[in-house]
Amino acid sequence: MPTLPRRSARVVLLLALAAAPTPSLLRAAPEQVFRPQQESDDIVSPLRAKTLRDAQTQARIEAVSHYMSGRLLQSRGKLKLAYAQLQQAVAIDPQAVEIYRDLVPLAFQLEETENAIKYATRAVELDPQNVELLQQLATSLAGQRRLPDAIRYLEQAAAAPALDRYSPEYVLLVRNLGILYLATGQNEKAADQYEALLDALKSPTQYGLDLRTRQALLNDKRTSLETTGQVLLDAGRAVPAGEAFELAKKANKISSGNYSFFRAKVLLLTDKPDEALAELQPYFDAQRQSKGRDAYQLLADILQKLNRSDELLGRLEAMAKDDARNNTLQYYFAERLAAAGELDRARSVYEESLKDSSDTAGYMGLAEVLRKLDRPRELLDVLAKAVSRASGDSLETLGSELEAVAGDEKMVNQLLEVGRQDAKAEPPDLSFEKCYLLAKLAGERKQYDAASEFYELSAPLAKQRLPLVYSEWGQLLAGAKRYDAAAKVYRAAVDKPELADRRPNFLYMLSQILALAGDTDGALAAVADALKEVPDSPLLLMQEAWIFSHAHRFDEAVTRFEKVIEQFPDQKDIVRRCQSNLSNIFVLKGEMRKGEEILEKIFAESPEDPGVNNDLGYLYADQGKNLEQAEQMIRKAIAAEPDNAAFLDSLGWVLFKRGKFEEARGPLEEAIKQSTGTGDATLFDHLGDCYQQLKLMDKAVEAWQKALEQANAEKHPDTKVVERLKQKLKEHAPQGDKPKPAAPGSP
Repeated sequence: MPTLPRRSARVVLLLALAAAPTPSLLRAAPEQVFRPQQESDDIVSPLRAKTLRDAQTQARIEAVSHYMSGRLLQSRGKLKLAYAQLQQAVAIDPQAVEIYRDLVPLAFQLEETENAIKYATRAVELDPQNVELLQQLATSLAGQRRLPDAIRYLEQAAAAPALDRYSPEYVLLVRNLGILYLATGQNEKAADQYEALLDALKSPTQYGLDLRTRQALLNDKRTSLETTGQVLLDAGRAVPAGEAFELAKKANKISSGNYSFFRAKVLLLTDKPDEALAELQPYFDAQRQSKGRDAYQLLADILQKLNRSDELLGRLEAMAKDDARNNTLQYYFAERLAAAGELDRARSVYEESLKDSSDTAGYMGLAEVLRKLDRPRELLDVLAKAVSRASGDSLETLGSELEAVAGDEKMVNQLLEVGRQDAKAEPPDLSFEKCYLLAKLAGERKQYDAASEFYELSAPLAKQRLPLVYSEWGQLLAGAKRYDAAAKVYRAAVDKPELADRRPNFLYMLSQILALAGDTDGALAAVADALKEVPDSPLLLMQEAWIFSHAHRFDEAVTRFEKVIEQFPDQKDIVRRCQSNLSNIFVLKGEMRKGEEILEKIFAESPEDPGVNNDLGYLYADQGKNLEQAEQMIRKAIAAEPDNAAFLDSLGWVLFKRGKFEEARGPLEEAIKQSTGTGDATLFDHLGDCYQQLKLMDKAVEAWQKALEQANAEKHPDTKVVERLKQKLKEHAPQGDKPKPAAPGSP
């Protein structure tokens, strides 16, 4: 299709009018327009084109027609109709970049986000230098938290030759890249962008920044001069960081206390510790708290640089005495006392501070001291208070100290014993927080019976957190493959009147566990029971199909998955999951091409989706085809989920298939580390094959043995996989102390 020039709505309207009947004809009387033919009139012959249009030309003309109609409708505010016309235009001529330029923003405007991303992705493939489209796509991906993809498109935009490096557009691009680099922990790259941003803020005229844009950058906390200086300082770039703080001071964009703090950091970084200490003192004299513990840590660093660390505790004690309500200072002082081995003094400081404040940080600091003092009863009380103040239902907010407690087997056992004693007391002296905490700690230590003991004790005390108790309890046992015990937990939840509103949820969980335990009929009965309460639930209907699939009753599963897709076409997530399941079924049945076609269709609709990139990439790799493309797809998935065991295995396997055995070893080993247990047979099999190629036969045999154990433990062992593993072990079984060669002639 010829490139369509960009036109205003008014121009489009004029073009549309030009194609309409002439004004004089429109003003003619009806009899003039519709007068029947007279005998004296010449015979009218139909017009015939001298040359017939070919199909391609006709298609382009139709695409232009839909495009112009869409633009006209958009100018009249009929956005949905306009969107439909532009969609038809791009369907007819998918190579016309100009259509995408109008279609993409309209799709975003109508909140057709998935389609907008699809169209934008296609557009930048056709026009990879289009900075506007690249930024638009990146912004949308960032909004969906797909940060690696957003960064990739912004980097592509930044490298576009047409981009003016001294323009407001470039400055905003630098801003966005810097923010995303920070969000993804790429601090050096972030510092590069912030240094460029600082240059623009110093010389706005050179970059064409108007006053409004510059002020917007300065007022945005993410790009303020103070933040810019901090980013540069964290990257060790003292000189530009100092410039940023000086500019902030001149513009009254930084408080005097914060300026003193950052100036001290700059001086320390430039090896001027004496000046840094003098610069920091006004911050402490003003009893400021804006920089939290960082200010006290900076003092420690400066004194260490001056070889005067022995002064730290004395200085902290003096400041803590003068600023008794500064909890951050009190806790830091107590922490340094504990580090110096003065545990009783540290305990006293924590307890005195917690009389007026009961925040989690103080309790967790005190917990560390009590753990080191080996005081399990007091420790349990303090941890329970911390749990009661933790945000939400998660204990992750309690930080590293809880991990330290969980990692201390002796202490966990002591805490459990204290809990049992309190449970037997008359009356029992157990709160929900104590029971819940002990259940979690026991679970971390893989003491599943103890965890169940305290989850059960917590249930009568849980009140509104009862659903949390049963959900976590069942999940813990399921993860340990204690399916019968997990099913018992979920059945108890199903029967509890106080959980009646959650009954379908627990029936769903019960069906999952029963299916994994091999009780297909029981699983189907649980889903049927849930469907009585929530008829036509797409999730439950999909679960029913999955149960048949898990039981290898593939024909029944296919029928049900296809019915769910047909019945709920607008439920995109459900449809996608059904499609993925169908693909997997066909692959298991040996109908590889059918499985591929489904994934290829999903990929065409969502080329950025990590799951489909991995699944299709792995399928290609396993067959030894499209290997370069497969590697690119799998790496895209890895960028989105770096710790996903399945993705890591896929990467290792495609590298193996490409003959990059040493490179494949790392991700294959990491996949096993990250694995939760599902699919371990394949992971160990792949790793064994890699070791074989690297001539590490002892490791290869060990990996294949583990793969065989896992394969045999499956509810429906794949006989082909089992036989293949047995054959490998037979061929490469150790002969005395020497492994059998990998192949004839191998060393």
